[in-house]
Amino acid sequence: MPDALTHKNRGRNPKTLVGLAVYLGLLAFLYSVGTLEWIILGLALFAVPAAIDLLRNPITDFELTDTQVHWKNGGQEADLPLSRIQHARFDTRWDFSVRVTLILIDQSKLRIPQDVAPPHEALEKGFKDRGIKTERHHFRVI
Repeated sequence: MPDALTHKNRGRNPKTLVGLAVYLGLLAFLYSVGTLEWIILGLALFAVPAAIDLLRNPITDFELTDTQVHWKNGGQEADLPLSRIQHARFDTRWDFSVRVTLILIDQSKLRIPQDVAPPHEALEKGFKDRGIKTERHHFRVI
């Protein structure tokens, strides 16, 4: 039996901190060269989600075992037995992010939240190791 796939993600991480610092540095540069304040304010709005993640530090957990899939984030918690999963669908979006949707035996769909999902290569391998069929779909509009 394969080992359990576990993944933990924190909002307060070095990539978020560095990205926010670089973005704020860019905004400071734009201000120093005389860019209108309303343009800088509009661009600064894009930094708000990263700043909130740094302040709140949300923690997400994901675990794939031989019997179930479990995830937990700030607003959701789910336990799903593997026996209810027909297959997993991996959709690559135009921004190169990968969304994972579980198609259940009763044909209903359950999407794994983006902030919870582990790297898609490891997740796809984990599903295949447990005998769950996977599908890949690249750059679909609908």
